[in-house]
Amino acid sequence: MPPHTAPTAVDLGARLLGRPLEHDRVLTGGQHARTVMADDAGRRVVVRTFPRGDDAVRREVAVLTLLGPLGELAPSVLAHGQVDGVPTIVTTALPGAPPADGLDPMVIAEQMGAALARIHRIAPVGLPDESRAPTRHAGRLAARAREAWERTDRTRVLTHGDFWCGNAVWDGAVLTGIVDWSGAMSAPRGVDIAWCRQDLVLLGAPDAADRFLRSYEVHAGRLVDDVHAWDLIAASRADPYVETWEPNYLGIGQSGVTAPVIRSRFDAWVRHLLG
Repeated sequence: MPPHTAPTAVDLGARLLGRPLEHDRVLTGGQHARTVMADDAGRRVVVRTFPRGDDAVRREVAVLTLLGPLGELAPSVLAHGQVDGVPTIVTTALPGAPPADGLDPMVIAEQMGAALARIHRIAPVGLPDESRAPTRHAGRLAARAREAWERTDRTRVLTHGDFWCGNAVWDGAVLTGIVDWSGAMSAPRGVDIAWCRQDLVLLGAPDAADRFLRSYEVHAGRLVDDVHAWDLIAASRADPYVETWEPNYLGIGQSGVTAPVIRSRFDAWVRHLLG
């Protein structure tokens, strides 16, 4: 986490824009960036700052220039650069908030599947190429993930890279946008699909993971035949540190998704995947 406070982040954004900003609130739900909402003469903007030396701003600017086809679902860049050596980006603020604690996971699944299908139609021009091949962990899950890798479709699309409910913005039960694009890349579609399915499992709704997949397939106009393989790969990737996601879930108001709950739900999911 960058070492500066929320007002300092707003000051950095104001210096980039060349005009004052008024601090509104800190936006939680992630651990990589400091993210704050600010008022720009009556317009809401988002200021995000990253640790010194981090190239997330450069990567996010590159992908946001590609997202015109998403229209209102993606933010626009207002200013970016380094201020006092701190990578900073100012974007438009999408209307809405993280998903409410009581929002039906089936609603989340349906709308996120439709949104992801739109994202995957965009060509990943100029984005870094990433296979997301399984890492070399020990254990049965990792071994099964490496075997599953051989069965995957590795056709590249524009992937978000961290497609979970905390990076979606909602107005009640309506998805209004997708944020945090710094990890976007050219990668197989299964990367995003499996990551979102795993998130729905951690929310306590494994049935919603299947609803998400069906929604994606309908809106993408194609079947995803290798989803089990990608589920194994995603689980293998998350296994060493999945409990550390507790602050992310608590940060978006999911008070019941604590570290022990995360691990319990994850382990049940892994047992299901391993059969």
